[in-house]
Amino acid sequence: MTHRAKPGIVVAVGIIFVGLMAGCAVDPIEELSRRIESPRATTREQAIIALANLRDGRAIELLSDALAKDEELHDNVAVALVKHGRRIPVARETNPVIEQVSKVVKNTHIGEQFRARALWVLGEIGDRRSKPLLQEVAAGALADAQKPIMVQQAVEALEKLGFDSAGRSYELPMGSLAEDLEVIRQISEMKPPPPT
Repeated sequence: MTHRAKPGIVVAVGIIFVGLMAGCAVDPIEELSRRIESPRATTREQAIIALANLRDGRAIELLSDALAKDEELHDNVAVALVKHGRRIPVARETNPVIEQVSKVVKNTHIGEQFRARALWVLGEIGDRRSKPLLQEVAAGALADAQKPIMVQQAVEALEKLGFDSAGRSYELPMGSLAEDLEVIRQISEMKPPPPT
C-alpha cells in the first residue's frame, strides 16, 4: 500500500522550504558583520547605519564590538547604540544595550576614549538601570576608571539621568532617533577635563 501526499501539503512544505532557504541566504547580519570589519571607513559607516536601523538583537553585539575598537567611527557607533538602547522599554527586566556597553566600560584592556564614549552612551540612553555602574566610575571605584575623562563622562551621564540638582540635557534629544537613520548625527568630541 502506497501513501500519496496531498497536493496542498506538498505545496505548503515547498513554500516553507523555499522560505527557510531564502531566509538563510539573505541574513543581513552575516553581510553586515563582514562590512563592519572592512578596512574602508565608508563601508563600515554604511554597516553602522544599517545596524542602527535593524531590529535584531545581534546588531547590538556587533555595534558594541565596534565601539570598543573602531577609533575612526566609534562616535557613529555610539549614536547607533543609543538608538537601540532607547528602543528597549523601561518596563523590560533588562536592557541588552546597557549590558553590552557596560562590558566595554569594565574592560580594562580597551582604551579610555572607547570606554568614555561607552559611558556617554549609557547617559544618552536615559535608562536608570545604568546608575550603579555610572556611580562606581564617577567615584573612581571601578578598576582602572580613575582616568579624568572617564570620571567626567560618568558624572555627566548621571546628571543626564537626573542625579544632580542642576541636571544636564541630552546631546541627542529624546525622540530624535525614532526614525530610520540615513546618516549618523554628529556629536560633540570628548576632551579630558582641564587639569585642576
